[in-house]
Amino acid sequence: MALLIGALLAVTAVVCASVYIRVRDALSEASAAAAKSGIVAVSIKELQSSASAFEPVAPTADFRSVAAFDGNLFVCGRSGLFQYRDGELRRTWTVGRDLPPFPLRTLAVRTGISKTELWVATERAGILIYDGVRLRQLLPDDAALRQVTALLPVRNGRVLVGTADSGLYLSDGKSLRLFHPQFAKTRVTALAGDEDALWVGTRNEGAWFWRGGQALHVLDVLPDANVLSIAAREQRAWIGTAIGVTELTSGALTRRLADGVFARALAEHNGSLWIGTIDQGTVSIPIATHAALRSRWDVGAGAHPIVAFAEIDKHLVAVDESSVRALPSGSPIVTAPDNSLTNGHVTGIHADGRGRLWVGYFDRGLDIIDPQAHANSLTHFEDDVLFCVNRIKEDPDRGITAVATANGLALFNASGQLKQVLDRDHGLVANHVTDVLFRRDNENRAMIVGTPAGLSFIDDAGISAVSGFQGLVNNHVYTLADVSGTLYAGTLGGISAIRSGIVQASFTTANSQLRQNWITASASAGRRLYLGTYGSGVVQLERDGSVITSPAFAKQRIEVNPNAMLATARAIYAGTSCCGMAVLRQGDERWRFVTTGLPSLNVTAFDERGGELYVGTDNGLVRIPENSLLP
Repeated sequence: MALLIGALLAVTAVVCASVYIRVRDALSEASAAAAKSGIVAVSIKELQSSASAFEPVAPTADFRSVAAFDGNLFVCGRSGLFQYRDGELRRTWTVGRDLPPFPLRTLAVRTGISKTELWVATERAGILIYDGVRLRQLLPDDAALRQVTALLPVRNGRVLVGTADSGLYLSDGKSLRLFHPQFAKTRVTALAGDEDALWVGTRNEGAWFWRGGQALHVLDVLPDANVLSIAAREQRAWIGTAIGVTELTSGALTRRLADGVFARALAEHNGSLWIGTIDQGTVSIPIATHAALRSRWDVGAGAHPIVAFAEIDKHLVAVDESSVRALPSGSPIVTAPDNSLTNGHVTGIHADGRGRLWVGYFDRGLDIIDPQAHANSLTHFEDDVLFCVNRIKEDPDRGITAVATANGLALFNASGQLKQVLDRDHGLVANHVTDVLFRRDNENRAMIVGTPAGLSFIDDAGISAVSGFQGLVNNHVYTLADVSGTLYAGTLGGISAIRSGIVQASFTTANSQLRQNWITASASAGRRLYLGTYGSGVVQLERDGSVITSPAFAKQRIEVNPNAMLATARAIYAGTSCCGMAVLRQGDERWRFVTTGLPSLNVTAFDERGGELYVGTDNGLVRIPENSLLP
């Protein structure tokens, strides 16, 4: 009996091994066949709104594209998808809450199927697909394929999908496969035409014309190799660049148009070529003539750049950052919600003592939101100084709010009026101001200004400076913090401790346990000093120069954004460039990362007032009761 059982087990083992080998070989053959056919692995999941307590603050419109779908007008901005009917906003899907935390890019409508679909291209979240009821995500397993730059519906319900760095693909809503090996590495910027006569614009490699299974490279006849836009009609195409437009027929040069015009968007409509520019509104050129610039519609002084065109019910419309307008009249069809933030790339936040919220931007100046004023009034400042904002700090004793910018230090009074701008002509060591700190020692009040050329101290006695000549570890100062009367200046080359204007000590990778010299942010909690670094996350610096590094940052490269740190009575917060916000509850030793509910994983600024935490990102601003974040 034992021999019989042993024989049966042996036979079973052989059979199982044989089955395993056949299954393994079948899977290998299937994988090889998929690779040969260009099919890439994707996952598809239905999206649900998150239960996050984060709430958008005056969501940024930042329109990018428009499409008519299911009897409505849909507009996508970087931070949300907006549904309009009869000019009225009916619904909003917010990035981070309803959609993945990545910017939206463009829209397309997929037809030729039983139920028409709205497709949304995203930056790093693949494709979002809305059928009028449910929203699903088509997400490639390969992260490089998730950055979608262009969509073009073609025959049989299929859609061409262009990616930023990984080529051109074809999708049926369930799968994704390479369109042709010729385009496996193409950096796609624009698509036009159809499968029979397809135009592909690229970044810095000109354009491709695909016809009859053959690809023609178009480069030398273009004014610039970086293609921004394409319009096509049958065998004719117009290629837009930053310095003009080229017209081609069957891939051959016909003529050059609009020399010097920044052709961000193109459309052929009713015999005219429409060009959307960044500074001249729209330009219309009758195709039948050889005129360079025949007619023009300007949307007025201070108008936003034109970012896209679309045909809606056979009428041409233009999209700018805050509206969709009918052409040629220029009358608005839909506009952004009232009091939307000017921009989504937030770099400075301050909630002041009067209940106003100050929001500074990477390259769009400053907004002041006053909830006490009529309709939650928003005031925007933008000029040669108030352009690139790095930091916003308030001195309530003197009724001053200081806005540190790349072109000077702007000082506002308690009423929110700009009163003075300090720069090198006024005694600062540099025009570029990276951080500002207010201090009060007995009766002496001082303002310390960080710059790429050192520190400026401003007090009743005048302005003095501390730089490398006086012992500062590096002149390029990024961040300032005060711990028990000692000023700490975080720089590109380490951190210096300063008392009474004299450098007492400096710490670098050479004489301490710091793993990075580049100090980007800082926050003090009691006698503890926390430093954000470019590459090793957040560390705690002791007075003797010893460093405490949390395991959360020890094994991965994490960059803390400039001055994206905050200490409250309950926690320390740090904004990372890739992992959302890092949170350390006071008294704990373990950092945790928060991503759900944020409009971007790139967190750039913080502030807190009255138990409300404000979080700025490169794609919008949100707030949350600190009790909800730290129950």
